Amino acid sequence: MIFRSGVFSRKDGISETQFGDHWFQVHGHLASFMPGVHRYFQNHIRERLFEVQPFPDHEVGGISQQWFDDVAAMERCERSPEYAAVKRDIPNFQGAITILVLAGEPVFGTAPVPEKGRAPGGPASKLLVLSRLRAAAPAGPRPALLAPTDGGPFAYVQNSVVDNAHPVSANVPSGKVPVEAMAELFFETEQQLRDWVASAAGQAFIHQHPAYEPLAAYAVNAVRIM
Repeated sequence: MIFRSGVFSRKDGISETQFGDHWFQVHGHLASFMPGVHRYFQNHIRERLFEVQPFPDHEVGGISQQWFDDVAAMERCERSPEYAAVKRDIPNFQGAITILVLAGEPVFGTAPVPEKGRAPGGPASKLLVLSRLRAAAPAGPRPALLAPTDGGPFAYVQNSVVDNAHPVSANVPSGKVPVEAMAELFFETEQQLRDWVASAAGQAFIHQHPAYEPLAAYAVNAVRIM
């Protein structure tokens, strides 16, 4: 199974509240009819714990995740009338959008599945770390460099970009934020997430990986649409 991720900015002229409400209430409803989607999560950013400066290409206002059986199933969805309706809505709240296709590898623990349809506003206890390969990254498999510890995440999934050649043609700029990996780390509480990120272990995971250079680290409230 793979997932498509939209990494997109907020449309100029609307507030963060308007952006989040439209994404969940309007866009989420339209997307719930798309064929072939096993799950659809919206990651609403609650705290920007790190962003490289200057940030490449465009700002990040939100990050979506949609799971499909494979790329062929994703492409069939992209040809559907339901997806066409979703695309027509994109300019109403999004600015530029970078589309990524990723494959996930659970490293430890079981990633929680949010309750379907619960509105944004819950705890931001999920950490997303967006990274690109270092110029001198070692060849071969990428080490995880993280194991379960007291006070750390109870689950960790490492996702690698396998395709970035599926831009959305939706009358918004097609972005090129150079994400090549996305780590998902899950914590019991928001405070535990913050404390771990501030710790030596958290800083080493984000900033000292031998293969990956961090672009951003966000505390997010994950909302399940499907």
